Amino acid sequence: MKTEQEPQPDWMQELASPPFNEPMFTAKMKSDVSQSAANGVISRKRRRAPARLISMTAGVLALLLIAAVWGWRESPALQRMIPIQGWGYAAKWTPRSVYTVDGVDKLQVFPGGEAAAGSPAGAWWNLLTPIQELEGKTISISAVHRDTGTIIEELAETKITSDMAYNELTRVSSRFALPLSGLWRFDVMVDHEKYGDIVIDVPDSSWEPSPNFVSAASEDQAMLSSQFPPTEMTGIKGHLGFIDPGFIAGHPNKYMWHFWGSKEELTGDLVITAVKQNSSEIIDVFKSRVAPYPHNGADASLPTTMSLPSPGLWRIMVSIDGQLFGSVIVEVAKP
Repeated sequence: MKTEQEPQPDWMQELASPPFNEPMFTAKMKSDVSQSAANGVISRKRRRAPARLISMTAGVLALLLIAAVWGWRESPALQRMIPIQGWGYAAKWTPRSVYTVDGVDKLQVFPGGEAAAGSPAGAWWNLLTPIQELEGKTISISAVHRDTGTIIEELAETKITSDMAYNELTRVSSRFALPLSGLWRFDVMVDHEKYGDIVIDVPDSSWEPSPNFVSAASEDQAMLSSQFPPTEMTGIKGHLGFIDPGFIAGHPNKYMWHFWGSKEELTGDLVITAVKQNSSEIIDVFKSRVAPYPHNGADASLPTTMSLPSPGLWRIMVSIDGQLFGSVIVEVAKP
């Protein structure tokens, strides 16, 4: 995963410029301030405020302004409510499932009904252009996460073929698998030129620890011989899981992963990452290659060494060749 690099505004310039897209300093406010200033001149003739008090007040106001700016930068909710010039890109990040040019729809997306962070859901991308105009060209889709700048490849460069025709449009599918909740912008490129973009507010998935299960083949083996007790795993039965000795913060341990799927799905570079509950920092956990190798009833298996740095709930995510395959929620104990 990469991070989108955007130039950060200079603090002094940002504090010196108006922070709102619309004028917030109204004519009435100007009148009130002018009146207060006039009254202040008269008052100063009667009583001069101590210089130390004025200095302290100015300092407190400066600190409050800095705190407000910092709070805005750390709060996506405030960014949507108060789009500050140069930072918010409010229109750019407004959720939309249709891309329109001059009032005409050009691109649509239909994510799977269970779309949530950490879980592949699949999506249809409708390019509202007849296949005759697009056949032979290439399409690719990338996604960037607004709050972290994380960039993923939603769809690798793919040739548009006649079997993608659907009525008067061209339809392409993708896994639609996002590692983090929040706003994601998807840029659709055709022959390396921008065709359109979509913004989706991806909900968070459940943080309930993943259940334990026993693979069907392992159960059958155990019934035939008491020498082979059924192998219990943690994860999603029939999709992915690992033999789980438990997690202790900061303590590495060995974990045997198991995967179910097609040969194409289970061949390639494997990357295991993790994110902690109430955090958006994705950490690297393990990297290797995976290939079909049946074991314990699974279509592929791989021994790994993993460690998570702090106690709490963690989502462990497995990606194969840049595509999120699935995730498991675990609870990490204190040392």
